Formats: sequence, structure tokens, C-alpha cells
Amino acid sequence: MDQIQTVSGCSNKHPLTADAIFQAASLTKPVTAYAALQWVLAGKLDLTKPVSHYLPKGYIHFHKVLARTVNDPHDVMPPRALSNIPLGTLLNHTSGLPNWSAQAMNPSPAPGQLWQYSGEGYMLLQGVLEAVSGQSFSDFMDSQVFTPLDMNHSSLVWHEQHHSEVHSDAIPGLWAPRPGKFKHALAAASLYTTAPDYGKFLCAVLRQEKLLALTLSSPVKVDRSLGLEWGYGWGIERSNNGPHLWHWGNNPGFRSFAMFSPVSGNGLVAFTNHHQGIAMASRIAQDVLPGEHQAFNFHMVS
Repeated sequence: MDQIQTVSGCSNKHPLTADAIFQAASLTKPVTAYAALQWVLAGKLDLTKPVSHYLPKGYIHFHKVLARTVNDPHDVMPPRALSNIPLGTLLNHTSGLPNWSAQAMNPSPAPGQLWQYSGEGYMLLQGVLEAVSGQSFSDFMDSQVFTPLDMNHSSLVWHEQHHSEVHSDAIPGLWAPRPGKFKHALAAASLYTTAPDYGKFLCAVLRQEKLLALTLSSPVKVDRSLGLEWGYGWGIERSNNGPHLWHWGNNPGFRSFAMFSPVSGNGLVAFTNHHQGIAMASRIAQDVLPGEHQAFNFHMVS
């Protein structure tokens, strides 16, 4: 996947350039995991250590993290609660934390027992990365991911140049998206990016054998009937052609999907401003990665 090809599903009446910026939604999470795993490989983080090792004073948990305001309501998860959460469980969604919570959190089930999709887990991971790096999360990701990979149109916070056709056009037949202007970086959901930029990221993942091996090293069961597992940062779909790594994104008015094969080196990323955009991603996947993909049948992918 050293070559990136870009296509657009829009009509000539509403053309998009390759630099059109989309909300990546939860496709932010694999990028966050990539940065974290790089630091694991560098010896700066340990997936087996409890979160309290990195946040000895506790963690400030904001109750309205998707819509931050002045004087945000919040609570503090004490070190004793964090001491039961291994760092690695934040990356593979086995921390026991909820997806989002407007109240104080206690892991349930206990960390390491079951897969439970958790945006809060990735926000806690953000707190760890900020503490260890001494940087804001936005600056950390700029220096560790976006700048080294030449992802020049990517950011975790809203910039005014993000206004583009994909945000503002009222295209007939489409459910008009609401362009959330994230002023605070969210490790779980606030990435603004382009298809070529995310393609650069996928290429970087494919080139790093040690990082890929670590991603696949401790898979947990997600849906036995579909044969789906989860690694550190990515869903894992098993097939006769080897594993496919995948993830989806769902913000109001935007749907996104990414999948790639470490064996063939092929992959795709689809960004749409339509609430039924996953259907397009499914068709593209058949062309790029032929075969039956159970990831599209997972109950959270819609």
C-alpha cells in the first residue's frame, strides 16, 4: 500500500477535491493507539502497568467531553480506582469503562474480563499520554504522528480552514451533517482529516512490522458468531487470506470506515457525509479486499 488512490462518490455538480476535510469520528482511535504503541515499543509505556503508575494523582473525568464548556462538571477518578486498570485494556476496550458517562465511573465488568467499547477508555489513555509527554494531546499528536507522516491536513481541533464542501453543502438527497467544531482534542473522536492523509497513516502502520505484531498480540473476543476480535487499537477479522484490521467512525452526519490486510498490503479508507455511508464503504471493500467481510455485519457498524 505504498501508492494511494483517491476517488469521490459525488456528482460533478458537487465535486470534492482530494483535500476535502471530513470528521473521522472514531477512526481517531486507531491513530491514538498508533502513537501509544510507538511509545510502548520505545520503552516509554508498558501495557501491563496500571494507569495509576502514570497518573499517581488521579484522572480528571469531564462529564460532557463531547461538548466542553466553561466550568465543565467533572469528577476525579482516584489512584486506587486507576490501580486496577492495566494500560493495555484502554487500547483493546477491556477496561470495563463505559462508552461515555456523565457521572463518576467505576469499571464494570472488572478490567480485562470482557470487550466493551469505550470512548472513555481512550480519553483516559489521552490523560496518560499527556502526563508522560508533558504536552497537550493536540501538540503530542502533531509531533508524534501528523508531522512525521506528512499528514498536513489533519488536526484534532477545529481550524477555520476546515470549512469545505463536505461540511457546508446542502447536497440533495443527503442528510445534512452538523460540523461539530471540536475546540478540545479528543483521543476518541475529534480527528479532522482527508482521505489521502489517512491513507498515509495506513501505509505507516503497514510498514511497521513490530507495531503490527504488537497490535495483533493479545486479541480479545468481540463477536464469536461473526468471528470478530479486537487488538490494540483495531478490530480483527479473520479469514483464509489472513487477518484484516478494521475500524468504523460515526459522528452526527458523518460515517467512516477503514480496513487493511497486513498480508496483501492493500487497504481502504472511506469518508462520507451521509448517515448511510457505510454501505458505500462495504462496496469499496469488495473491490479492494475481495471476500466476505463480517465486520460490516457487526451491530455497532451502521
